[in-house]
Formats: sequence, C-alpha cells, structure tokens
Amino acid sequence: MRRYRTAIVACLLLAMGASRLPAVELDDILRALLDQALTVRITARVVEDGQVTVQSYDLTRVTIAGRAVRLRLEGGNLIVIAEFTPYEADDGILLVAEGQILLRTPDEEEVKYMTALRSIPLAIGERVVFYPLGRTTFDVDADTDHGHRLNIELEVEVTPYQPAQG
Repeated sequence: MRRYRTAIVACLLLAMGASRLPAVELDDILRALLDQALTVRITARVVEDGQVTVQSYDLTRVTIAGRAVRLRLEGGNLIVIAEFTPYEADDGILLVAEGQILLRTPDEEEVKYMTALRSIPLAIGERVVFYPLGRTTFDVDADTDHGHRLNIELEVEVTPYQPAQG
C-alpha cells in the first residue's frame, strides 16, 4: 500500500513539474518532422528484350528515414513487391531495396518465389536502378500481346521533401 501511495505522489510531482515546462506547439513538431522528411520517387518500367519500355508507372511518396515505401506490381503470372527504405548516412543516403517475386509457371503447376535484397549508398538526388528479377529477362505472361522476354526496372530517387508552392 505504501508503494502505491509513493507512486501516486511521484506521478503528481512529475505532472506539476511538467506543467511548468514551456508547451511544445503542434506546428513546431510538424515543422521538425517535415524538415527531416524525404521524397522517394519510383519509376517502374516493364522492359521488353532489355530495350523497349512496354509499360511505365510512376510513384512518389513522402517518408522519413527508416520508414519503407512499398510498391506492388501485378500482371499475368507475376507479382512483384518492392520496398525501399532510406536511412540517413554520413555522406548521403543508404537505400535498402528489397524485392519479392512470385512467378507462376504457365501451366500453373508451380509457383517460384524469389527475393532480392540490396543496400545501396546514394548521394541525395542520385538515381539508382533496381532489378527485382535480376538482370536476366523472363518469359512472363504479363497480359500483353508481346511474345518476347520481359524484365522489370525500378528507378529510385531520394530527395529532401519540398512542400508544394502555393
């Protein structure tokens, strides 16, 4: 019982002391968070025979260091999930890129699961291309009329967040 009273008194003293501290404004907290925010721009391209872009998709997200940006691409017998997590480094950004691939065989008897994980040091604003399927091309039934081999390129750029003007 005595410990219980001591805990209550300690909490009251802490609360009274905290009430004398200057109040932190919500705007200050949000401003500090936005000052540390990063913009991650991803351009996903489906490339035919390593040369011709068949489809392209752009994604831009605002995040903070240590928080992943996720991209999911589905088509035909292929699902690609990519996560890009930027971390602040002494000389720029360390980008951790993770790819997960589910590929069904054309007869749907087998599902292949592949993963890729890379840590890529970048300068702020530098672009990097990540190949979640690797550099080789695949015969992928991606709901296209093309009978050629396809691959996926994910071009990623990390920059400091800049609020929209206006």
